[in-house]
Amino acid sequence: MIDKIVNQETIKATRERTTNYLAALFEHDFNGATETIQPNEMEIGDHMLQHGCVYKIDEIRIFQHRGDDIPVYVALGTYVSGSIQMYKMFLASTQNGCARDFRTSQQGNARARWTRVVR
Repeated sequence: MIDKIVNQETIKATRERTTNYLAALFEHDFNGATETIQPNEMEIGDHMLQHGCVYKIDEIRIFQHRGDDIPVYVALGTYVSGSIQMYKMFLASTQNGCARDFRTSQQGNARARWTRVVR
């Protein structure tokens, strides 16, 4: 569960979860095929390719800004395969509306093309 209220206790707990998660990771090669999709085609459980790193989506957030007809999509997920270094790099920064934790995030508007791994 993700805490909604941020305080020193929740920050410490999140750092601990992230440290434990990263320490248990082992890099797995990515040898799959991919397809290009639009963000509204994404589903929870999809495996997405992001700059050599594959993550499994566990949450999708959609933001609609006033006066703008183009929604912004943020997919959050956990490591599956590919470059662990790239995965960790994405953990170093967070997208708008996301708390820093052990999940990577990818953001794009409704016109963006996303790369889904075909199983």
